[in-house]
Amino acid sequence: MTLTVLKISHLEQLNSKIFAWLSNIFSRLKIEHLIKQIGITPNALMTDNLY
Repeated sequence: MTLTVLKISHLEQLNSKIFAWLSNIFSRLKIEHLIKQIGITPNALMTDNLY
């Protein structure tokens, strides 16, 4: 492999990891947003008192 091919391969791997990380972060933010919208508090989650 040439140096250019190695650099491109490395950049593609890095790009893939960044997109996976961003996808994970956005999924967590969506879940947190939904939890806030339906009004579940951390205390309710701990005590199973969801209502």
